Amino acid sequence: MSLTTNLTKKALLTLGAGALVASMAASPATAGTTVDDRPETPENNKSLPIVHTTNGSDKLKANALNPHPVCNAWEDKRTVVYEVKDSFLPVGTISTKNETDHTIPLTQNTSKSQTISISVNGSRTESLDVNAGGTQSGENGSTQAGIAYSLATTIGGDASYSLSWEVGQQIGPYDVPAGHTGEATYGFRAINMKGTQQYCKLNGTWSTPTAWRAFTPIKNEVRVKNYANPADSY
Repeated sequence: MSLTTNLTKKALLTLGAGALVASMAASPATAGTTVDDRPETPENNKSLPIVHTTNGSDKLKANALNPHPVCNAWEDKRTVVYEVKDSFLPVGTISTKNETDHTIPLTQNTSKSQTISISVNGSRTESLDVNAGGTQSGENGSTQAGIAYSLATTIGGDASYSLSWEVGQQIGPYDVPAGHTGEATYGFRAINMKGTQQYCKLNGTWSTPTAWRAFTPIKNEVRVKNYANPADSY
């Protein structure tokens, strides 16, 4: 093999290695931020299902249609909760970029009103009063929300029939460090529930379950974050 051929091969190998290095430099490493959203109460939550049974009497009564009733006809009701999700509903955000060399406050008054109210969909009928326990009156009429409200209070600790942000209500102040952007997102924390409802039939057995779902406000909430790098604003 000639000296010229060896030199040509070495030159090609050097060029190939250089191209590989250049290619690696042009393609940045894949790191960054990984986002994985999950509900706060997953399917295998050991606290679920929640079974709430309302008994009209302190004992089972004899039933001509069934010698071994499991419930008292037209008296007993059962509500089951099999899914609960804790959610935040934003209605507005205020922000400021601190370009000074000292901490500044982030604060602002709201410019419009925002209101949410409890809602229950799928209760069997008003006459059977499956969702017994109380009603809530509002602009859209009354809502059968008794058991749903009671269960949300048990789960969330501070349920409410309705919540609102009023015009002129102050958000903040929150400290924003020098060189940072501060954001305050205000809204409502709420609980969403899904389940079934049953009533006791004439023969002393439970009816076919009827699906229901409820949206229950918990509290007004503000979520604040400070960041220097825009990529951290997520």
